[in-house]
Amino acid sequence: MRKIFNRIDALLKKEKGTIFKEHGGRIKICLIYPNLYQVGISNLGFQAVYRLFNQRKDVVCERAFLPEKEQDFINHPLVSFESKTPLYEFDIVAFSLCFENDYPNILKILKLGRIPHYTSERDFNHPLVVAGGVGAFSNPEPVAEIFDALFIGEAEEVIDKFIEVYRTIKEGCYLEDFKENLKKELMNLDGFYVPEAYEEVYFQGKLKGRRILWKNAPEKIKKVYCKDFAEKFNFSQIITEEAVFSNMFLLESMRGCPFSCRFCLVGYVYKPVRKASFEKLREIIENLKPIKAGIIAPSLTAYSELKELLKIQGVELSFTSLRADKTTIEILKNLVSQKTVTLAPEAGSQRLRKIIKKEISEEDLLTIADKLKQTSVETLKLYFMIGLPFEKDEEIDEIVKLIKKIRDVFPRRTVASVSIFVPKPFTPFQWHRMEEYEKVKEKLKKLKRDTLQIKGFKLVHEVPKYSYMEGYFARASRKAISVIERISEGENFGKIFDEVKDSLYEIKSFRDYLPWDFIEHEGLTKEALWKEYERAKDLACQTGNI
Repeated sequence: MRKIFNRIDALLKKEKGTIFKEHGGRIKICLIYPNLYQVGISNLGFQAVYRLFNQRKDVVCERAFLPEKEQDFINHPLVSFESKTPLYEFDIVAFSLCFENDYPNILKILKLGRIPHYTSERDFNHPLVVAGGVGAFSNPEPVAEIFDALFIGEAEEVIDKFIEVYRTIKEGCYLEDFKENLKKELMNLDGFYVPEAYEEVYFQGKLKGRRILWKNAPEKIKKVYCKDFAEKFNFSQIITEEAVFSNMFLLESMRGCPFSCRFCLVGYVYKPVRKASFEKLREIIENLKPIKAGIIAPSLTAYSELKELLKIQGVELSFTSLRADKTTIEILKNLVSQKTVTLAPEAGSQRLRKIIKKEISEEDLLTIADKLKQTSVETLKLYFMIGLPFEKDEEIDEIVKLIKKIRDVFPRRTVASVSIFVPKPFTPFQWHRMEEYEKVKEKLKKLKRDTLQIKGFKLVHEVPKYSYMEGYFARASRKAISVIERISEGENFGKIFDEVKDSLYEIKSFRDYLPWDFIEHEGLTKEALWKEYERAKDLACQTGNI
């Protein structure tokens, strides 16, 4: 156990901003990111939830992650970082759900923490197991049977409400009745989902809807969002060299994206689009000196005061990625210290960019690449996606052509990262299928072969198997829990693939019941999403590929 504690302490020693609190008299929460420490500590939302819980005097919130060496915990339970307390001794174990492929890790962590996997297996002696994050308010159904409750919405709006209800119910009932009473109270509030109040209904193996099991359980769950985002935007709580952005203080300048590309979850589930107060952003940044600051946004150039931010003296600003548009062209001269710039064309052809609603032109991409020569930027990163809806085979050639054109005008190091299209809930492409696995592998092989001789260029790509695993979980019903369990026990998804590939290759219709149809997002209807999907199909029809 000493070896485990030493490993944790070595990570804590590198952190600035860690919160330590006494447990006595407080609600004890262990906040868990179901992946390795380096991944979880880099997640700004996870850090924000850690801070929000700990801002309350009646709460102590500590953290845990998937350990690098699970075998170390065969004889010892998984513990929190701050106080080394076993998970089963906390009142609440709260998971952050950000990425579908982390779902098997949830079961691994519960097992290592000596907590039964499913709600039905736990009694009043076990911690309350809850979850939040984008996975919770896009499609929580694959993992629904694990959780006593899920937060359907943004943390700023649900955390205080949840703790107040928790305290009130705890003080007013017997321990044996607490969980049931708490769930019944949460069930009637916007932003909370109690999965065991419902069951899925199937006919001939196909999901047809949901049945309400508990009296007064609402038919729909309303997702809540932070209305006062201008003042409550996220920023780093903990800075460490172990994070992806090493020793960088991150600030969230926008939530949501105004461009709403048809494949992108962020452009839809974070509506309405909100922006941080420029004055408050500037105040925090100026107080950071000499710490390096990173500005986070789905599309940073949509932040109207971006040029003003860049004028702040004595602070090194860094950006995750930039959109290939006129605003980016105007600010390029300000990228004094930026060593890497990332652009996301997504597709090689203008035709396909139009279908996916990525409204950027090749001309703008080449103009930006050319102007980057006048800066100190050393590396240009490009993001592409293959297997997109209505993609033609020759569009792979268009990616290669675009890369070559960019290399002609930007002779420094260029890296293209290629991902595989995954249909996501609450996007216009939620009804679409994934392309056949073998065809995607052939396209990747062709891309690698055709770009091999381009000097100063490197191609990286996702492992296709994991993209298809993500695709399966993204649109799955509760039946997926059996697959999640098998993977958590060590079975390879590649061996399971043939059992689930039909669901990956299915194009759904508007009449189909989707597992996440019970969630209501502000200003986002199924009808509006379908119309967007129809527009994409119409554009594809005009070019003879549907």
